[in-house]
Amino acid sequence: MRVVHYRQKALLWSQQKQLRPQPRKIRITLATWQRILSRNTDEFCRNTTIHGLKYINNSKLRNSDRLFFGLALLAVLSIAIYLIQDAFDKWNTTPVIVGIDPELTSIANEPFPAVTICNLNQALAERVKSLANDSMEFAMLQLLCRRKVDVESVKGNTSNWEEFILNISQPCKSMVINCRFGADDFECARLFHPIVTDEGLCCVFNMLHPRFMYRKSVPYSHRNITLPAGFLAVNWHAELGYRKRGSQPDGDTLLYPRRAQGTGESLGLSLTLDVQADAYYCSSSSSIGFKIALHSPNESPNVRETGVLLAPGMETKLRIDPAKILTEKHLRNVDRQSRRCLFRNELKLRWFAHYTQRNCVAECLSGWLIRHCGCVAFYMPRLNKNDTTCSLRKRECVELIRFKTIVAMESCLDECLPSCFDLSFSAIAYSTRISHDGFREAPSNGGWNFSDAYVERSVAVVNMYFKDPTFRANKQTEFIGFSDFLSCVGGLMGLFLGFSFLSIAECVYFALIRPCRTCSEIRQLNQPREQQVNPMKSPPPGNIRYISPAHWFQAELAHQQPHRQHFNPA
Repeated sequence: MRVVHYRQKALLWSQQKQLRPQPRKIRITLATWQRILSRNTDEFCRNTTIHGLKYINNSKLRNSDRLFFGLALLAVLSIAIYLIQDAFDKWNTTPVIVGIDPELTSIANEPFPAVTICNLNQALAERVKSLANDSMEFAMLQLLCRRKVDVESVKGNTSNWEEFILNISQPCKSMVINCRFGADDFECARLFHPIVTDEGLCCVFNMLHPRFMYRKSVPYSHRNITLPAGFLAVNWHAELGYRKRGSQPDGDTLLYPRRAQGTGESLGLSLTLDVQADAYYCSSSSSIGFKIALHSPNESPNVRETGVLLAPGMETKLRIDPAKILTEKHLRNVDRQSRRCLFRNELKLRWFAHYTQRNCVAECLSGWLIRHCGCVAFYMPRLNKNDTTCSLRKRECVELIRFKTIVAMESCLDECLPSCFDLSFSAIAYSTRISHDGFREAPSNGGWNFSDAYVERSVAVVNMYFKDPTFRANKQTEFIGFSDFLSCVGGLMGLFLGFSFLSIAECVYFALIRPCRTCSEIRQLNQPREQQVNPMKSPPPGNIRYISPAHWFQAELAHQQPHRQHFNPA
């Protein structure tokens, strides 16, 4: 009897299962996707934070009202795009701004400027009086004196320019007759070394040692230069400064280039110069005296164009004003044409070991001469080992290029950008008549036994000093960084559209995540109940009614088509 009872119950349960309504299968077609996306778009427009979409999507409003909000949305979107484009142009084209460094720079951490002094006299009369008028040396002398030369009547070949200039010019030891630097060096005249420039033979103080200054062969005038005992030559650079050495020298060792000692005339550089007016043969200008130029220790001097005149019989005070450029390290990632400067290792020069704009321009002009004249002037860098010095017959070509310096500079400046770290010096000059006291004393008493007339005619005194112990450097920083640009774009999008990063998340959710999940659940509903993965085992707690996206979509279709018994989206 029990077996019969169980069979009847099983039969009854089977009949009830067959009578139970089966869910209708839904085929996922293009129309199905369109309905899903349409419903998601409607819900997105009603719930998003982006302004105006809920009015445009609201079917209860009149078409004219929806058109008004649509036009308003296009207008504010256009304005936002225009302003964002303007912000992008500023970020992309002008990423660097020059401001004032908030930290003061101490002159004690910087080198004293390199000082180049040139006697306007190009030759001592005693040394050139024996030159024949038709000799090559005499023609070279006339060229130094900037006089006309009859090249056709000259006999012989052009000799070594630098050696010739060293032999006929006033040596440094007779030009600088007295020197005092700061409070610890009263014999600094031994630190003046000869250098051949566009003003002839000059004497330079506090310039980098030749082994740090030049990459290739050292100029003839700079060979065999040694520092006095107690000095240590260092490779100073504006970007690296005085680098700390592993083994710090003892307290009696002085670094060269010398550091600034302090402020005021007492801690500056004081020089007494003898122009030897009685030994003048010719002047490079229309006067008698000296030219002096202040420049960075790792930079070649430009005395002819930027030098300041010192008159004999006068005491001149030069108040030094330093100027320094600093650049933030992370600007290396910015294109060099946008930041308009070069770091020390971004462009290697062929003659000079240190990159500065002045050194780069000197090499560029030398390259111009090589291309147009096939040679270089005696004071210019030699870019190649086989470069030759221009002879007298190339004088017109050299002068033509020199007078077209502006044209050459325009092409050079595109390549020779300023240094991102640079130190330069300018000077304000004050002069007055010199006093004769101290010059009449005998050499045994520390004087020179000069007559008043000789002092008036040949002696010049110059004092160079810093006014302030600190100065403000200029610093190149980011004008608009990536975070600033992102903040600007976010502010504009929020102001005009109410857009934020969460709005992007909403778009991704309603456009991708939710439609894909709905289709996945529809496929699961189309399977037999026994094959469905993770069916809900118990109803939600409380009175909450859970409706999955697929069930909602199925109910929505049944609601929109109540008279159809079977659903066929195709």
